[in-house]
Amino acid sequence: MPPLPPFVPDTQCPPPGRYPMTWDELESSLVLAAAFQGSSTRPALWTELTIHRAMVECIYGSVRRIWLAGSFVSGKLDPSDVDLAYLIDADAYGAITEQEDIAHLANLSDREWCVKHGMRIDAYLLSLPATVDFKSLGLAGAMAPEDTEVFQALGLYDEIWQRCRVNGLRRGYVEVSL
Repeated sequence: MPPLPPFVPDTQCPPPGRYPMTWDELESSLVLAAAFQGSSTRPALWTELTIHRAMVECIYGSVRRIWLAGSFVSGKLDPSDVDLAYLIDADAYGAITEQEDIAHLANLSDREWCVKHGMRIDAYLLSLPATVDFKSLGLAGAMAPEDTEVFQALGLYDEIWQRCRVNGLRRGYVEVSL
């Protein structure tokens, strides 16, 4: 996949857009890159993210994609946390019914709980659409009924991840396919 483009000087973030990367490319670009060799937080944040991802995958079975943004996906030498959204297949997302699993997922998407447990992670859990035949989306009844809300949530988080706190400018974010 193409590398992450250079950070925009005004925001120290990628230019607006969604940039695909593999898990290994993410680590290479945002943890191991020469520009971040002096970071006191990035290696530990990577470890915390890896543990957090494994915990989410233990419950869901797998994660399809991850969207990452914020200071971790910036030129900031020492980001304070990792902001991300896990995108889960609709079948897996809706299959969680055990109260214990539901409670674990609520904890894993609670920033305060994560910090209390040694993970500086701000995570969201989002369902992917159940509709897989996108060429039929224009046909009445072709979209799964629950997908209207799913598409709205994905659009909301796409918009959130592209917002930058600096002067209201837009920024890019990373999408990791797993």
